[in-house]
Amino acid sequence: MKSRKKRTIVVLVAVVLVAALAWILTRNGGNGQSRYTMTKVDRGDLEALVSSTGTLDAVTTVQVGTQVSGRIAKIYTDFNQMVKKGELLAMLDTSSLQMAVSEAESSYEKAKAQLKQSRQDLDRAQYLFKENIKTKNDLEQAQVNYELAVATMKSAQSSLERARINLGYASIYAPIDGIVISRSVDVGQTVAASFSSPTLFLIANDLEKMQILAYVDESDIGQIKEGQEVRFTVQAHPTRTFSGAVSQIRLEPTTTNNVVNYTVVINVANPEGLLLPGMTATIDFIVGQARDVLRVANAALRIKPTEEMLAGLAKEFAARRGARPEGNAAPAGSMPRFGSGNNGRPKDMALIWYLDDSGKLKAARVKTGISDGQMTAISSDVIKEGMEVIKSINLTAEERSGGGPPRMRIL
Repeated sequence: MKSRKKRTIVVLVAVVLVAALAWILTRNGGNGQSRYTMTKVDRGDLEALVSSTGTLDAVTTVQVGTQVSGRIAKIYTDFNQMVKKGELLAMLDTSSLQMAVSEAESSYEKAKAQLKQSRQDLDRAQYLFKENIKTKNDLEQAQVNYELAVATMKSAQSSLERARINLGYASIYAPIDGIVISRSVDVGQTVAASFSSPTLFLIANDLEKMQILAYVDESDIGQIKEGQEVRFTVQAHPTRTFSGAVSQIRLEPTTTNNVVNYTVVINVANPEGLLLPGMTATIDFIVGQARDVLRVANAALRIKPTEEMLAGLAKEFAARRGARPEGNAAPAGSMPRFGSGNNGRPKDMALIWYLDDSGKLKAARVKTGISDGQMTAISSDVIKEGMEVIKSINLTAEERSGGGPPRMRIL
């Protein structure tokens, strides 16, 4: 029994010692690497991207309608069929249109006969006027009648031409070479062209050359340029990445939910026919590229030191200059300006914290370049490839609860 009690006491003492040692180590924020999460600086390529979405469409799309009302009598094409320019697509019922032509022809013949009669009456009035049989008023009336007949003749001729043109509109032809991607009517359906021309067919000129209409936020539009390379994916082919190039940035803004967007036109080659009109594209505009550069995780650039750490850094810089600041206060001008653009600091400069060979906390100034959202390109005389730098600090439970001042915080 005594032996078991002794073993229990030994175990309890060991647990207490381990806990105490762990507490001491976690309280040591300057020398213990276990207090920090480290990340390695590597070398590679980076791309800065602006993401957006858009809709695929054919470069040239023509809506085919009708200029006259009537019932669809025949349809000679269907979805996905190739058509040639001038090919007959559909026919309207021509009964009423043909009747209108016949009526216009009758009116024209009548007007022509009336013109002939008024011409004869004018000639007779002129002769009788010379013979003093007709008065001047009779002659003038004959002249007016003739002029009215001429006007009536011209009106009847125009009506006849219009009726014949409308009859021609009953035959609907393809305006371009292309493929029928939409058919909006069926045989027997009545179309009305009284107020606007109804769309019967939608023809795409060439689906091997397509375009994306992408919508870019006003905060990103300044980074988009004509000729810029673009990558995109579509849900129909999630494992494929397609490419294109910016061809136009339209100046007309559109506002959706108080967000101003601009339309960017992207030209896309579609030789395999995998891309179809109406597909939604998820787009990445490549706004910057860097090859074979030093890269570090963005979190390493966002560490915010406390005043205590900055004071220690200031002492080090002051010591290098031969100055001896009193206490923890940094003398004026002893601290270099680091940061990300606040208070007049340069936006392309930042501090990276690391531990030297002796485990002492150090900071180095770096110049930052492009970022892909996770990694940032850097250049420095101190930070080298393969070097481990601090990514975050592991706070103790006491520091997280506010019981003790953390030596470092993450933005």
